[in-house]
Amino acid sequence: MRTCDMFCRVIDNYGDAGVSWRLAQMLAKEYDWAVRLIIDDAAVLSAIVPTAKAEVAPVKAGSVTVCDWIEDGSDVPFRPWDGQAADVVIELFSCRLPDAYEAAIARRFETSPCAVFALDYLTAEKYAEEGNGLPSPHPRYGYDKTFLFPGFSEKTCGINRERNLQQIFNPARKESVRKRLFAEFGADPEHPFTLYFFTYPEMPVEGFAQCLAQDPRPVQVLAAPGAASARLKRALEPLDAPHIRFVQASMVAQDVFDDVLLSCDAALIRGEDSVLRAQLAGIPMIWTLYPQQEDTHLTKLAAFASLYTQALPQTARQAWLEIEDYVNNGPVHEHVWKNWRDHIEELQAGATVWQKTLFSLPTLAESISKLAEKKLKF
Repeated sequence: MRTCDMFCRVIDNYGDAGVSWRLAQMLAKEYDWAVRLIIDDAAVLSAIVPTAKAEVAPVKAGSVTVCDWIEDGSDVPFRPWDGQAADVVIELFSCRLPDAYEAAIARRFETSPCAVFALDYLTAEKYAEEGNGLPSPHPRYGYDKTFLFPGFSEKTCGINRERNLQQIFNPARKESVRKRLFAEFGADPEHPFTLYFFTYPEMPVEGFAQCLAQDPRPVQVLAAPGAASARLKRALEPLDAPHIRFVQASMVAQDVFDDVLLSCDAALIRGEDSVLRAQLAGIPMIWTLYPQQEDTHLTKLAAFASLYTQALPQTARQAWLEIEDYVNNGPVHEHVWKNWRDHIEELQAGATVWQKTLFSLPTLAESISKLAEKKLKF
């Protein structure tokens, strides 16, 4: 059985923890690896994985052992640790491994190989193809660390999804799952159009409320917990908009989140892990990205848009681009929501085509497993 240590520092809240947890689970379940996830904010992880209790570490959560990352400078980066490096080591999102663990990797290379990977964020930008699989020697010890870039082509290391995900997102499950979940949330399972709302507080939420009010078509907003949802609720209250039904959803575990997306007709959704799940669910989605300095998030959006909108007619493509510009950049587009709704059938057809594309790509766990086996043979 291969051993694997994954290190994660949580920066983008649930996104970093979610990506790390999902990958750890797949390597453990699908490839029978003994995986430890060493994370510096177990409280965030336990919010979406209740078995990973924040006050208990280490803890066995599913097929993965979750450990607290002890502060830098310690000779013991996590407990229990025997001072040995695992067969496979994954540094997530440029977190940099602890000094003591890097020294352990160097010692291991004296007698046997070790596969060391640096996993980056998912992107459609060209550098993902250009940089995927490239080695970089450690500045002190000299061993190679291989860069991994998830992406939307065969030249990248693929996307973070499970092998059997098509069973989860089977449309035949939708009606029964929707009735059960909406009953728990107090939502109407018979409503003609439900939008899942999960975004960053930086989004122009009050303007979006006005957009919803200006379009008379019924919409049920199923809102995830968070500051943006609270602001949307406050913004909707004084508006004369009986066609809008606001429902506050509760926090759900990661394995329930897929069923929430399957139950909805569309999603306005944030981040990396969540937005990828919406794409895999095959529903029309509006993506809000985490704002970055020098607007680099807009460059990331443009690269993704060039792929995601390929199957859309020009009018539907323009409607999607305009609402994306609004939620991520803030310029006033009075009718962005109305125009987007006008093209919902085309957007649904495009989302289905894109879903098939995603299921044709290699999985991240598959790519890591294959690369690791090659490296461990030497």
